[in-house]
Amino acid sequence: MNLIKKLNDKLINQIAAGEVVDNPSSIVKELIENSIDAMSENITVNITSGGLKEITVIDDGIGMSNNDLEMAFKRFATSKISSKDDLFDIKTLGFRGEALPSIASVSKLLAISHNNGQSFSIEISGGKQLNIKPANLSKGTKISVKNLFYNVPARKKFLKKQTYEYGKILKIFKVFALNNNRISFKLYNNNKCIYNLIKTNSYNRIIDIFGNTYKGNILELNFEHENHTISGYIGNLSILKNRRGHQHIFVNNRYVTNRLIDITVMNSYQSLTNRGEYPFYYINICVPESSIDVNVHPKKTEIKFDNELKIQHLLKKTIVKKLKDFRNVIPNLYIPKEDYDNSIIDMPLTYKNSNVDINKNISDTTIDKMFQNQNDEILTDIKVWQIHNKYLLTEISSGLVIIDQHVAHERIIYESAKKSLESGGIDSQKIMFPITLNFPPDEFNHLLEILPYLTKIGFDLRKFGQDSIIIEGTPPELNIGNEEEVINDILGNYIEHKKLNSTFIDYVAATYACKAAIKAGDILENDECVSLIDKLFSTQHPYYCPHGRPIIINLSIEDLDKRFERL
Repeated sequence: MNLIKKLNDKLINQIAAGEVVDNPSSIVKELIENSIDAMSENITVNITSGGLKEITVIDDGIGMSNNDLEMAFKRFATSKISSKDDLFDIKTLGFRGEALPSIASVSKLLAISHNNGQSFSIEISGGKQLNIKPANLSKGTKISVKNLFYNVPARKKFLKKQTYEYGKILKIFKVFALNNNRISFKLYNNNKCIYNLIKTNSYNRIIDIFGNTYKGNILELNFEHENHTISGYIGNLSILKNRRGHQHIFVNNRYVTNRLIDITVMNSYQSLTNRGEYPFYYINICVPESSIDVNVHPKKTEIKFDNELKIQHLLKKTIVKKLKDFRNVIPNLYIPKEDYDNSIIDMPLTYKNSNVDINKNISDTTIDKMFQNQNDEILTDIKVWQIHNKYLLTEISSGLVIIDQHVAHERIIYESAKKSLESGGIDSQKIMFPITLNFPPDEFNHLLEILPYLTKIGFDLRKFGQDSIIIEGTPPELNIGNEEEVINDILGNYIEHKKLNSTFIDYVAATYACKAAIKAGDILENDECVSLIDKLFSTQHPYYCPHGRPIIINLSIEDLDKRFERL
């Protein structure tokens, strides 16, 4: 009895589908690639229930005859390569001849195509061809994919919720729309138009996809060296994000993921950004086809360069040169200020019987132990001095206390906001002129999920139109002009972690507190200084801020005597 035997075509296609098709977005990717390769000028994507029920892609490109339509669903059948040498001169997005038969093997598929005045349709269910017959289509090709993985239950159970799969489709749709501005794209979700992108230039296509905040905040790249070109746009510091997601690399118009290229771009911004900040970039690197290998992975999103170091060098040179024009890179309404997140007060700090390093995050228990024997109190009727409009200096029974006014106020607001989030919320302060904020469709869906948390910290928000909100009230402590930044920071954290738990509540409170707190440079009257100190010592943890940085430095009489060599 032979143990090794040849697999049947149906099983082969289902195995191949595991490499090419793992969720609805991968189907959208393959079908859009085919439409682009067919030189389409208009592409429409229509999805139902996040693509779990149906995906339809319609184009007006070069269609297929009835024979080609039938052959297109045979494994390893393609019009894009014919010899070994063609693998090293690939100019199309697709070429392997695996996608269509793989998709058809795990779904119910209907394809209609028009060619030379005739239209034909083919229907396939679970890899089995049901019929091919004349149809009615005026131009191009229309492919509908229904009930993905209906015949492979083990694969179907690994699909996520509709909103998650919809988000992945949005991401891949934006990738293709971004780099193909000469094609009109439409996206419908449950018959609702999400994007209607007309033909335009690259700059306007970026604005159409990502919003008006990018207008005037992106810098064009245009570099040529021998047979290498680098084009696209990078963002200035006004559109930095606290999460990844707006970084796009293309090689010869093919979207790719390449860790070394990403590191090169990030390193170019290194001296301008803080850790945890990510710039926008859309970069298309064009090189001779013979210098890259795109046949590395079935999904064709990974490539190999024959000289990766050269690409890194040219890319960094291009970006750094553009970033040297500091006037175009700095954020709008830029005001120099202290970089609190990276600064440490350079002043010796000692506690009796304590070897705690305050430059590290410290626990509540440690803090309590450090101060359990400290009975110092701020003396009555003592003047509080504001030093450089940044620190507060006052006398206590055993020496001096220096307080960072920003993080002190941050701690006060944080604890108040935390209580509000866990209870009834903060009363909103109405504003005279409501503010409208627009969001990309995928971000807007996530925003709706966190609206209750924004309401509890004092925002009065109302949904407006398809992807917008109107701010009619703000938290009472928040200065006008910081609303959008606070909301975007909180939204960014939620999109990155997708969890509505205690950590998220801490982040909401800390973000609001940081933006609402008194800043360095704010001049305080003496009664305001005293009030701030009183409120600080009424908090549960007055000695460190929500991010773990120290609020107070204590200089004892003993410390002062040592410095003046009295001891």
